[in-house]
Amino acid sequence: LGMYDMHGNVWELTFTKKGSVRVFCGGSWDYDGDYCEASYRDGGGPDDRFSNLGFRVLAVPVGE
Repeated sequence: LGMYDMHGNVWELTFTKKGSVRVFCGGSWDYDGDYCEASYRDGGGPDDRFSNLGFRVLAVPVGE
């Protein structure tokens, strides 16, 4: 997909929900390598806050 360096910094908070649980993926700086996969998912309540949970910014060039 042309994306690089997507693993290991913070869990990626997604817009996906399973019931009242928000889904996050990708692992973070304080987990071992087994969790740092794009396919790994976890979840938490809408009010959960963690120092290792955030979002990733992806820029797509115009015209491509």
